[in-house]
Amino acid sequence: MSARRDQTIDMFRGIAILLVVLFHFTARLPAYALNITEGAPWPVFFGWVGVYFFFIISGYCIFMTLERSATVGVFLARRISRIYPAFVAAVLILFVFGLVAYIPSVPEAKFHVIPPNLLDVVMNLFFVGEIGEWVDGSFWSIAVEVKFYLLVALLAGIFHDRERFTRVFAWLALIMAPIWAVSTLFSHVGSGPITPQSMLKFLAIAPYLSFFAVGILGRQFEAGTPGTGRLLAANIVVSTVVVWIEAYSFELHDGWLTATVCALVYLALVALFVRFVRGTPMPSVPGLSFGIAQVGLLSFSWYLIHENVGISMLTTLDLYMPAHAALVVTVVSTFLLAIGFATLFEWRFRKPVERLALVVLDWIGQRVSWLAPLRSAPMAQPAAE
Repeated sequence: MSARRDQTIDMFRGIAILLVVLFHFTARLPAYALNITEGAPWPVFFGWVGVYFFFIISGYCIFMTLERSATVGVFLARRISRIYPAFVAAVLILFVFGLVAYIPSVPEAKFHVIPPNLLDVVMNLFFVGEIGEWVDGSFWSIAVEVKFYLLVALLAGIFHDRERFTRVFAWLALIMAPIWAVSTLFSHVGSGPITPQSMLKFLAIAPYLSFFAVGILGRQFEAGTPGTGRLLAANIVVSTVVVWIEAYSFELHDGWLTATVCALVYLALVALFVRFVRGTPMPSVPGLSFGIAQVGLLSFSWYLIHENVGISMLTTLDLYMPAHAALVVTVVSTFLLAIGFATLFEWRFRKPVERLALVVLDWIGQRVSWLAPLRSAPMAQPAAE
């Protein structure tokens, strides 16, 4: 990819992480939980859609990782090394942080209701924190990403032709999302948190497949693969409906209006992505574009560590300074922490972990047929991971 197109991908990541961070720091919890008595910052209540924009970017870039991987095992090794070192560090550091720092418990917002224990840490490290408690609430989306990687690896092992792989994934997304949508009507069925809706999320990542499909189809559309335009449009529609349902289900006031705003923000982000795959990168604004792209380069580390640390900071700072000032200090501080975290963990251990994972997966690949070499021609234009 050209430098300008690389920058566009990083700008997308930067926009997504800024939306998520501002959501968590301004709208995730009620003002009283952060010790705000007056002058609360305007709540960026739609910022959570940034996570779904991350899923789209992931679908776009992961497809290219797959194309450049000689085997499914190589693909998995690259994805493991990209996520796992930083994720392990975040789980362990934030668990210790929760033992020594104050993190408010806000049951009505489903935030930090029960402090995680050592068993929860183990479950987190295996990406099944839903079974107990996530050490940090943001980690749920990392588990979704990992399940997406496993699904991609499985389908790639079965469908060696990339066009067929794309069609199967796109149709799977179009089928599973409506099934999940219907299951929301039966959210009262089940025992406690275990409902048809929650099981479809946990076992099949059903509502999220259409977001990944938008990314995969966007890349194929960009490459000129026939028949992807309609599937892309269909998955955009379905994913927008998912956003609306999600927003409506957890919004307690003006639900339909809030859900509509969230869906419109999501569509605006998708429009930027579609514009990109049609050949138009984000416009370059001197200073601003570069800055957002640099934020995007650190988006994974910032995402991992910002929520619990930031909420803890806000509950203290809001006692001593205006809420807007506390917000600025917290955003800047957690970003600076992300720079150090990325340097110490995300970037340092990636290559060693990839080599170790390759050894393990090569051994498994000799015994499991769907980890056999991929037999597909490379796409014309590689993308950044």
